[in-house]
Amino acid sequence: MEQIEGSTIYDVAAAAGVSISTVSRCLNSPGKVNADTLASVTNAIHRLGYIPHGNTGPKRHRRVGRIGVLTPNFLAPSFVQRLQGISQVLRKRMTEMVVYSFETDEELNEYLHSVPFTKRIDGLVIASARIPDAVAARMAKTDLPIVSMEYASPYFPSVVADNVRGGQLAGRHFAERGYQPCAYLGEDVKQPFSLQPSEARLRGYAEALAAAGTPLEAAYIRLGTFEPENARAMAGELLDLPRPPRALFCMCDLQAFGAIKAARERGLRIPEDIAILGFDDIEAAEYMELSTVSQSLLESGKMTAEILLSKIEDPKRTIGVVSLDVSLVLRKTT
Repeated sequence: MEQIEGSTIYDVAAAAGVSISTVSRCLNSPGKVNADTLASVTNAIHRLGYIPHGNTGPKRHRRVGRIGVLTPNFLAPSFVQRLQGISQVLRKRMTEMVVYSFETDEELNEYLHSVPFTKRIDGLVIASARIPDAVAARMAKTDLPIVSMEYASPYFPSVVADNVRGGQLAGRHFAERGYQPCAYLGEDVKQPFSLQPSEARLRGYAEALAAAGTPLEAAYIRLGTFEPENARAMAGELLDLPRPPRALFCMCDLQAFGAIKAARERGLRIPEDIAILGFDDIEAAEYMELSTVSQSLLESGKMTAEILLSKIEDPKRTIGVVSLDVSLVLRKTT
């Protein structure tokens, strides 16, 4: 196979010596094309490695060919593991996955309002983003199957984790160990599309600590970005307080890695001097022997893909919010 990258329907038509409309008929209505012409076009497609758009032809004749994933967090390890779960399901169905990433509201709106964008895919996963209600309502009325991942949308089937409960597990764990004072590292994100999971995790954490009789003090809360270096600086501020925290809950594992480095730089023992707990349970967490709250990242991706495929196969199927359980994974940092 020649596998000419980026081959188009025009290249196929030229290679087969037929018109573009003939190639289109071969793709969409092969029964209406004579055997010799169909064989010629099919051979050209194989030689060129041409991949037809998933939405070519009438919907009732389409197979599931291309799924889009729209996300603002393409490089986050937690998203990558979810993506692996989606990919595992789609590979079994010989379905292509295309990731569309954005960094600004303008880029997000450009995707959401682009008719060519929605016509190129058979289904869409909206991951780690909150879509404006007016836009979501409009998209829900189209024939494009959509599933929301991480955000409980009132307009689409959704797969979410219980962030509040995750924070509660962290607070109860520290309270049971008798750790106090307790501190929190979280994320402060201003984009309108952000889901703000840090707020929910902090809320559950504070509730559990208050119930245990050891309220979380404002002086022991730091908010910034999720990058380890920023977390290292924030954790350093807490560890340098006149009365440093005995335990630190981080809203994600990446922040916990930064906190571990800050503690080691100060000669502190983990967990003897400072206990550190993360959230996500990314693959590196086990390598770092980090105690963390697992939100079943791989399973989240798999379930999202299965729900989307079921909606494509049966658009009338009603699916609401699927909430995945969270659990405490104890290793050596607490």
